[in-house]
Amino acid sequence: MKRNLLIALGIVAAIGFAAIAQSETAPLTGDEVFERTRATWRGDSFHGILELDLVLSGQTKSYVLEVWTLGEDLTLIRIHEPIEDAGSGYLEADDKLYYYSPMLGSAIELPAVALGQALFGSGPSLDDLSHGTLSDDYDVELSPLDDTGFFLTLIPHADAPVVYGKLEIDISPDFVVREIVYYDQRDAVLQVAVFSDIVEIDGNPVPTTIEIADVSGNRTIQRVIDPEFNLDLDASFFTVEKLVGGEAGQ
Repeated sequence: MKRNLLIALGIVAAIGFAAIAQSETAPLTGDEVFERTRATWRGDSFHGILELDLVLSGQTKSYVLEVWTLGEDLTLIRIHEPIEDAGSGYLEADDKLYYYSPMLGSAIELPAVALGQALFGSGPSLDDLSHGTLSDDYDVELSPLDDTGFFLTLIPHADAPVVYGKLEIDISPDFVVREIVYYDQRDAVLQVAVFSDIVEIDGNPVPTTIEIADVSGNRTIQRVIDPEFNLDLDASFFTVEKLVGGEAGQ
């Protein structure tokens, strides 16, 4: 009887260990890869200085911006340079988008579609700068790349407020974005973003240089200076008063 009990317990243990092993080695779904990539890409909150060099028709114009984000729906962006744009900025909060310029003297509300449009006529959009490009407005298709990473195709939902017809994303095994190809609604390539200069912050690998090239030959080089993640921010930080008052950095 004792021998039969030991055999039974051994079988149960073997089944349990096999189930654990299977769960640990089970391939990730596209949604799981996407969520892990978004967690690495955004964190719970983010703050950093962004240096942008826009090369348009052979001419280079440089910008310095400061960006704060909390979750997926709260973003504050303030422009520090060039001097003619200093103090202006953008706020995404309460499902609304605002723009402020000292010349205007007050904040104006923009249509939501502006989030996906190039901020300076070329290069990154507001969504790109706030790390909001990888939103939950897409269906995810996964193509595993063996042990070299993952390849995701993102197709927007029919009613999604996005300007892209499709995104293709090359992701490293540790869920860092290596490249994003942006398509229009006719399946033609709009631009390609390449991510490099990986640094580790709070245990997460983070690309600090992003180069975006569009089909017309224009380029944007974006450098992230002193990025910080998982800050002690709350929704009260992201207000029109902060945008207009210029108190975000204080």
